[in-house]
Amino acid sequence: MDKTCFIIMPLNDPDGYPQGHVNRVYEYVVAPACRKAGFFPNRADGSVHIDPFDVVKEVIDSELAIFDMSGHNQLASYGLAVRHALGLPVVLIRDVHSYIPFQTVDLNVVEYDDSLRIDTVQKAIDGLSESLQKASESKLQKHEIITRLGIGLHSSSAETPSSGGSSQPEAPLSVSKTSHLPVISPLPDYVGDPFNAEEILKLKPGDELFHMNYGKGKLNSVKKLGKDELATIQFDAGTKLLVLTASDHFRKVRS
Repeated sequence: MDKTCFIIMPLNDPDGYPQGHVNRVYEYVVAPACRKAGFFPNRADGSVHIDPFDVVKEVIDSELAIFDMSGHNQLASYGLAVRHALGLPVVLIRDVHSYIPFQTVDLNVVEYDDSLRIDTVQKAIDGLSESLQKASESKLQKHEIITRLGIGLHSSSAETPSSGGSSQPEAPLSVSKTSHLPVISPLPDYVGDPFNAEEILKLKPGDELFHMNYGKGKLNSVKKLGKDELATIQFDAGTKLLVLTASDHFRKVRS
């Protein structure tokens, strides 16, 4: 079982819930449902994240994600926004006394009885497991938001200077176009030719490359996003989330 499901639950028991309630929901419902569906459960607060962006990386890198919206869980809402914007499969859960303050028609939502009686627990496990399998099988080729914003597209037509001459500050971890960033010049001696389309698809975690804006970096992970390859790359300036594409931006590193 090598598929991972990232799980964000309330960090503490919400007001009005008995002590240990959140842990019991995880142990009795969420974890068994993940295993039944063929996923390894990875709970966000089950490990220490030194860098806050490590959580964002796991939200994006995981095959699937579960967000418990019970008790107005704001961290779950943030994770949902990231996954939804990138068109990545997600399942929401909530107890019968909680509500989700936004439209959920197009989202997978599973309810569970917070009494956690044995008869309701088994029903919740079956329902969540089924939703996880359906979500995993319904990945989008290209999410509408990504298409509209032009994220990951590298074309000369997109390189139109802004009238104000200013640009938005770059987030430490982002899927972004890089055409407006300063190009490193002159190039170091170890920089080789650009990757062609076939070579870019063969890159794997651990490989080194050179980016014309960020310098030398090492691939941490590569994930398929529609027809694109979405990669997290560790540069000296920090970790970047970029779409790998055969362009002049990505160059080989000579050994």
